[in-house]
Formats: sequence, structure tokens, C-alpha cells
Amino acid sequence: TTPILDFNFFILHLNLLRTMVSCGCCSSMRHELYSPMFDTVEPSSVKIKTGSQVLDIVATFSPRPRWFYILAKMFLAAWAIAIMHSSIATYENPSFWLAYLTNQGWVFTVAYFFCSLLSALYLAKRGTMDNLQGCGGLLVKSTWALFAIALPAEIVIAILFWVLEFKGNLTYVSVMTHGGGIFLLVFDGFIFSRIPLRMKQFLLFETFSSFYILWNIIHAFSGIGNPNTEEGVDDDDAIYGSMNWNDDPGSAGIVAVSTLVVLNPIVFLVCRCASRILPKRLLNIISSDEVDDTYDNVESMETV
Repeated sequence: TTPILDFNFFILHLNLLRTMVSCGCCSSMRHELYSPMFDTVEPSSVKIKTGSQVLDIVATFSPRPRWFYILAKMFLAAWAIAIMHSSIATYENPSFWLAYLTNQGWVFTVAYFFCSLLSALYLAKRGTMDNLQGCGGLLVKSTWALFAIALPAEIVIAILFWVLEFKGNLTYVSVMTHGGGIFLLVFDGFIFSRIPLRMKQFLLFETFSSFYILWNIIHAFSGIGNPNTEEGVDDDDAIYGSMNWNDDPGSAGIVAVSTLVVLNPIVFLVCRCASRILPKRLLNIISSDEVDDTYDNVESMETV
């Protein structure tokens, strides 16, 4: 059985590699690793000083027809907020709600939808590249960063929940916060806005995951306790039974390290490749004068 599993595992990674190559991932990863985190230059393009394509920030974060996309973003934001409200309202111990990875991930999801809507409204009013500095640039970069965290986080949360934590009880809120939110994010980020994920943005997602694992360890040894556990029924006061640092630190460490080193990179690479499937909304830069002017305008967006 083991050789068959190893062979299937090899075939799975080979197919993933082929998908990455077909999406143009491998040819542009090096560019993204040595470029700013919010680089507006398309990695597949030639160098900007000789003419290339850059991301049209206005068309990407505030697409046309504006009325349709703004209404769609309002609907998605309201949907995400309603789910969070229902989750907190029906929670037995609301003060402990934010202790769970699922709920922290959903906070980032709601924050993304809120910033996405604000970006669309702001850019619809201002509407030019020249105005993407100061508060406007910060708003767009915040939206971009939140998407780079929220989408892979929701996917990882769904995988961990269905594999490690699912016990047979399902509700509407549980389904939406453990998989349903992925579709909302894909619609807004990939279909509506066509936001490209950059390799360096993996650091944002990995930082989010690392901080949660750190919080999980602090909670385990601090004596804070878990009001949702029943004495004599649940294991210890661990937030998640699969990460019980007091009674089974070995298994908890394996889950934590596997998530950070294996699962997170694979999920982010898949998301990054998926972000390149639909054509981006780009500005064609041809003449050297036009290149210099545009480069000056987008430079503030490329500074981390």
C-alpha cells in the first residue's frame, strides 16, 4: 500500500507543477520574489523602462460598470457581516468567540469585503492613477493585503476543519465559515476585481498563521481555560482537540509545523496560480515618456 500511496503523492505534485507552469507561475515567481510586495508591474512583461504592462489599479479595484460591481460588493460585504453577526449571536460564550482560528479568519474576510467596497467607492470618485497616493494608496494596499490573507486562510481553515475537527453537526453558519466563504472571496477577488496575488504576499498569510499558533500555545500554558469544554468529556481546555499542547504536544507540534511548512505554501501557490487564470486589467505602456510618467505614478504603490 505504501508504494502506491507514494506514487499517487508524486503524481499529485507533478500535476500541480504542470498546472503552475501552464499558468505562467514558474516564469514569474523569480520576478515577484525580488519585487515589492505590491508590485503593479506584470511579471510576464518586459522591463518597465523599455515598455511593458502595469496593473490598472482603478479598473482592478473599481471595475466597470461601476453601479453593478459596487452593488455586488455591497451585497457580499453585507452577507459576510450577517454571517459574523449570526455566529456571535448564537455563540454560547461570545467572549471566547475570537479565540478560534475560524472566527479570526472570518474577521479578516469581513475586513477584506469592507475595504474592497471602500476601494471601489473611492476609486469611482477619484478615478485616475495620479490620485493613488496617500490615503488612496493605503486603502488599495490594505485591500490587496487582506485578500492575500483571507482567501488562503479560509481554504486552510476549511481543510483543517473537515479533516480534523468535524464531528457530524452542521449549521448554515458553520458551512459558510468552513468553506462557503471561499466562494464569496473568489467571486469578489478573482472574478469581480481580478486581483493578482504576488509571491511576497505569502509572508502576510504566513505571519497570520504563525501568530495564531503562538496564541494557541500561549492559551494552552496560561491557564485561561476554555468555557466551551465540558469537564470529563473534552480533552483538557485546549481550543482545538487536535492541538492539545498539554496532553499531546507531539501531535500538536506536527499539526502546527505541517500547516506552516507544507499546507500553507501549497494552498497559497494554488491561489496565486488561480489569480492568473482570468486576464488582468492592465495598462499598456509603450513610449518611454509614457513609461516614465506611469512609473512615477505607480511607484508609491510598489513601496512596502
